[in-house]
Amino acid sequence: MTDERPTRKLSSVVPYRMARSNAEMVKLVSLLCEANGFTLNLWRVMSAIGSFRSISPMEIGKLTTIDKAMVSRAIRDLVERGLIIRRTDERDARWAQIELTKEGAIVFDRMVAGIDMLERHLFDGIPPEKMDAFMEMLGFVERRAKAARELVEANGKAGFASIFGEDAE
Repeated sequence: MTDERPTRKLSSVVPYRMARSNAEMVKLVSLLCEANGFTLNLWRVMSAIGSFRSISPMEIGKLTTIDKAMVSRAIRDLVERGLIIRRTDERDARWAQIELTKEGAIVFDRMVAGIDMLERHLFDGIPPEKMDAFMEMLGFVERRAKAARELVEANGKAGFASIFGEDAE
């Protein structure tokens, strides 16, 4: 008996293709980080700090989705390197604000320029209107995936049933 089940090419499965694209881009950015003396997570923390004038460790965790312990280690490492300043609140020692030092701002700007060059290389030749549409689609997919995840996290299997349009049993 032959298998009559229709085949589906992985190359046509959107989550698979997005995961592959993301993995390749993350590897490329990781290589840039390594060339500049950073791990990817250390750069993600530095990037969050550099994107704001002043930011708390808790906000860094939310932005980067890196766990609290890893954020703390990264902050310690960046302070030791002289790239950031950690200012503790005088009224509450548990609360801190993190800022780039002058040296940190120079390193941040150099890394951002490198990432911008990688982005230009990857998307060179794509007309601006198609890039705008691509970014809109990414935003749409991200919002829908987040809403679906939250629904499933809140409702378990019934959340999937709701997404799939089935009656929850």
